[in-house]
Amino acid sequence: MSPLFPQIVTTKKPDGRTYRYLHIVESYRDGNTVKKRRIASLGNIDAYSEKEILQIIEKLESLLQHRARGSAEDLEPHQTVQFGVPYVVQFLWDQIGLTDILRDALKDRDVTFDVARYIQAMVIGRLVDPSSKLHLFETLENLYLPESGEPWQLQHFYRALDYIMDIKPELERALYTRLTDLLSFRLSLVLYDVTSTHVTGHHCPIAQHGYSRTHRPDLEQVELGLLVTPEGLPITHEVFPGNTADKQTVPQILERLRREFAVDQCVFVGDRGMVTERNISLLREAGFPYIVGYHKRGRIVSDQLLEKFQDLSRFASIQDNLWYLEVPASEVDDDEKEPDTRYILCYNPVKAEQDAAYRESALEEAQRALDELSTRLTQPRRGRKLTMQGVMLKVADILTRRGMEAFFEVEYDGGRLHWTRVEEAIRREVLRDGKFIVKTNTTLSADEVVRSYKTLMGVERAFREIKNSLEVGPMYHWNERRVRGHIFVCVLAYLFEQELQVLYRRSLDAEMQKAMDMTEESERESKLRGLEKKRYTGAKIVQELGRWGALKASFLGKTFLSVPPAPPIVADVMKRLGIPHPSKMIELAPTN
Repeated sequence: MSPLFPQIVTTKKPDGRTYRYLHIVESYRDGNTVKKRRIASLGNIDAYSEKEILQIIEKLESLLQHRARGSAEDLEPHQTVQFGVPYVVQFLWDQIGLTDILRDALKDRDVTFDVARYIQAMVIGRLVDPSSKLHLFETLENLYLPESGEPWQLQHFYRALDYIMDIKPELERALYTRLTDLLSFRLSLVLYDVTSTHVTGHHCPIAQHGYSRTHRPDLEQVELGLLVTPEGLPITHEVFPGNTADKQTVPQILERLRREFAVDQCVFVGDRGMVTERNISLLREAGFPYIVGYHKRGRIVSDQLLEKFQDLSRFASIQDNLWYLEVPASEVDDDEKEPDTRYILCYNPVKAEQDAAYRESALEEAQRALDELSTRLTQPRRGRKLTMQGVMLKVADILTRRGMEAFFEVEYDGGRLHWTRVEEAIRREVLRDGKFIVKTNTTLSADEVVRSYKTLMGVERAFREIKNSLEVGPMYHWNERRVRGHIFVCVLAYLFEQELQVLYRRSLDAEMQKAMDMTEESERESKLRGLEKKRYTGAKIVQELGRWGALKASFLGKTFLSVPPAPPIVADVMKRLGIPHPSKMIELAPTN
C-alpha cells in the first residue's frame, strides 16, 4: 500500500510573490526509484490560520476513521463543483427565510415534493448557467446544492413553476416585507418599465406578434412589466400578451401597488411610453405623484422650445454629465398640461456627442448612396429604364434607412438625380442633441426630479440583465403558466443578484464616507480611488462567485468537499455582507 502524506509546495509567481500550497501526495515506487505524485490540493496554505490547519487535519483523521495512513485507493477525487454562487445564494435564501415563505404559502395545497428545493435549484442554475430545465436536471451534480433524501425528478421542476404561479401574490408580498425589514428601506419612489422577450413555438396563448424591441417582428413574444425600487430591487412584475402596448400595462401595475403592497405614497417614475391622459389621471386618483420622460423628438420638445433655451450657460449641472433647466410651463406645447405640471429640460453632453457623431456618419452614408445612385442612373443599362416612381422609391430607401429624410431635398428630372442638404433642418436637429424633457407634478426640487428620472436606467439595466445574463428568452414552454413561472424564476434570480449589489455597495458607501473625513488630501484621494474601483455590479459579483469551485472527493466511503479560500473579490464581498466562510472540508452524503 502506498502511503499518503501532506506536502507544502512553494511557487513563485511572475509578480514576484511567493505562494505555498498544501497538497496530499502519494509515495510510490517506479522500479528502483521512489517517486511522488499529487492526489489532491487543499489550496494556498498561507490563507489558513494555524487553527484552520489543525481543523483540516482533524477532519481528515475523522474521514479516515482515525487511521494514521491511507492509500491511493482511499482517496478518490470525483469532480470540481460550482460552489460560490450556490453557497452565497443559499445563505441569502435562508436569511430571507424563503423556504419557510414558500412552504407556508403552499401549506393548504396537496404538495408531494419540496417545491422550495426545486425553486432554489432553478434560481442557482439561472445565475450559474442559464439553460433549460432538462439541462439543469442533467447537470445538477455540478452544483453544490443542499442534500435531501429524495432524488431529483425532472417533472418536479416543471410542476414547481405551476406552484409558484399559484402563490405569486403572497410570495411577492412576503418577499417585499422581508426585504423591507432586512434592507431597512421605505418605498418613496418606484420605477416602472416594459420590455419583451421571445417565445419559441406557436401554442402559448399570450405569445403574440407585437412591437419588437429586438427588431424581430417575425417572432411571437410576451411583454414583461417590471416595478423596482430606486436601488433596482424588483417589487413585482407582470407578464402581458405580446401585442400589449406599454401604456396599457400601467393601470394593472398601479392597482397592484396600492392594493397588494399597501403603498399609499410614493412617486411613480416611468418613460414616455407610459404617458397617456388616462394613466396620468389614474396616477392622480391613486395619489401617486409622477415623473415621466419625453424623448428629444417628442412633440412637446418643440423647435421653438429648444431654440429659446439653447443657451447652456443657463443650465445647472449635476453629477454624471447631466445638466438641467426648469422651463416655464407656458413655453411647452402639451395638451395634457395641468396647473401643477412642471417641465425640466435636460442635457447630457456625452449623449450629445454620440448623437452628433451618429448624424454625421448617417449624413455621409446617405450622400455616398445618393451619389452612387445618381451615377448609375446616367450609365447605360440593359432592360427597362427605371420610372420616376422607381427612382424615388430607391431614394426613400436610402434616406429612411438611418432617419435622414428630413435633411435632404432630392429631385429627379428623368435623366439626372439632384440633391441638396437642408442645412436649416440639420441646424435644428443639432439643438436636439443630448436633450430630453422630464415632466412632473411633484414638489421635489428640479435636481431631485432629474436624479429620480435618471434612476429609471436601473430598470433598463435590470431588463438587460434578465434578458442577457440570465437569458429569460427565448422560451420553449408552450403552457401559459409555465411561461409565467419561468419568468418569475428569472426575476427571483435577478433579485438575489441585485441584493448582493445593494448590500455590498451600501457597505462600500459607508467606508467611502469615512474616507471623506480623512484630513490628509493625498491619502484621502488615494483611498477613495481604491474604493471606487471596487464598485462592482451584482453581475460582476456573480461572475466572481462563479470562479469559486470546490473539489468533491471520497475517503474510505466518506464523501466530502475540499473548499479552497474564496477569491479576493468574493472574500471582500462576503466580509462586507457578513457571510461566514464555509468549512475547509464539508462532509457530504456517500457517493452512489
